[in-house]
Amino acid sequence: MSLFKAKYNDKDGKTKTAKKWYIDFRDHKGRRHKIAGYTSKKMTENLEGQIEALVACRATRTEMSLDLHQWVDRLPESMLRKFVSWGLVEGQKVHSGKPLSVQLEDWKQSLVDDGSTERHINQLFNRVKSIFNQTGFLFWTDISHSKLKNEINKIKRTVRAKDDNGNFYDKVVGPASDSTKNSYLKACKQFTNWMIEDGRAITDPLKAKSDKRKRSGKKIKAEKRAALELEELRALFDYTKNAARSYGLDGYQRYLVYLFASETGYRAGEIRSLRVCDFDFANNIARLSGDFTKNDNDAEIPLKPDTMEIIKQSFSGKMPTAPAFKLCSKSNMARMFRKDLKAAKIEIDPDRGEVVFHSLRHTTASLLAASDIHPKEAQELMRHSDINLTMSRYTHTLRGQLAKAVSQLPDLNQKPKKEQQKATGTDHHVSDDAVGKKILYPYLDKNLSEHSSLLQNTAKHALEDGVQKKPITGQKPSLSALTRMKVLGLEPKTYALKGRCSTN
Repeated sequence: MSLFKAKYNDKDGKTKTAKKWYIDFRDHKGRRHKIAGYTSKKMTENLEGQIEALVACRATRTEMSLDLHQWVDRLPESMLRKFVSWGLVEGQKVHSGKPLSVQLEDWKQSLVDDGSTERHINQLFNRVKSIFNQTGFLFWTDISHSKLKNEINKIKRTVRAKDDNGNFYDKVVGPASDSTKNSYLKACKQFTNWMIEDGRAITDPLKAKSDKRKRSGKKIKAEKRAALELEELRALFDYTKNAARSYGLDGYQRYLVYLFASETGYRAGEIRSLRVCDFDFANNIARLSGDFTKNDNDAEIPLKPDTMEIIKQSFSGKMPTAPAFKLCSKSNMARMFRKDLKAAKIEIDPDRGEVVFHSLRHTTASLLAASDIHPKEAQELMRHSDINLTMSRYTHTLRGQLAKAVSQLPDLNQKPKKEQQKATGTDHHVSDDAVGKKILYPYLDKNLSEHSSLLQNTAKHALEDGVQKKPITGQKPSLSALTRMKVLGLEPKTYALKGRCSTN
């Protein structure tokens, strides 16, 4: 390899020297190439070293180092295309030089080809596009996880509102939740993963953030949702059945939605997609197409006959293709739910979690657990792929469950039958806990009634010999000794301290 400055003749025929330095080198196949460097000789020398390393990798058929990969990713598109044409770089690498706007469109098309739903595709695409525009990322090499993190932290929570002229606008009501911020990060991460998998890039600019979080053990916690108690759910139903109109729905329409969501665990979007024809009243089943489910699988959830009868009556006069339930706008579902809870005088402690419409799905899982439903059956009804998701995140401990569980423990103060038999004298000895207790007296009185005269004479002499002449501390008194104590009207504990009393 060699560096040189090219010479040329201008229009006047004068010989001049180019401002840029050029690199003359041979590739891995021995072919000679010339490529323009920079006006700075030092920068051109650095470029020469990288090209030399690239040629060496191709000649020895070894993997490029991480630094060399990153250098290739940052190459201008014109230079990258030359390296591709010479066989120094794989052809797909040329895509990394395209603007991110073009890359995002290609990613969106790949999501369509994979069969993702239109709603899911638009949500991912719009999140990545908006955050990249806010950070000013134009090319792949511009992406920085620190800049992305700072911009994601600035995201605000907005709601649709009307101004004085009746026009809608996005009203900022506060910072976005951790769940929303995490969803933006996941969307960006999905895009960068696709770039790697499609061969358009080698290194992931967001991987450093992911690895750091993994090493530190920190995770973005999912937003905790509250679950309603059975009494709270019944109070909500009692209120909404005859409540006034709110968010475009009368009280009974809201009651039907809450009842159906609590019994099936269907999400708001899934309920919105249901039609009258999706209900099988003969088998008490509500069917849901996989086009509207989160896992793309068809769902069939059974309902109680009483609930199906209520829903059937509400369908009177509706066409089979008509929506099964009337719902408010997506942005108002949580507000409508919280407003009804407040009107029903149901206060949810913030420590229990955030109150949203999705809380009814958490309520379904919690009620299944409280009803002693097998965890596998609960998982099937909740349509979760992982049992841990059902039992850990969606199942909440309802009031009274812990007290009920403790009440089912065995009586720790009650003695086993074998020990009770021991205490009544089946092996001629009394346990430590029974010594001196009145529970023995009824048994002793029964014996005394039959042998009182004989026991009175023998007990007196035996006690004098046993207590005064043969005290053995730390031993248990025999049943016969206790009998003599009872005859003399003495307390058993007194003689238990002195020693064992023998009849011999």
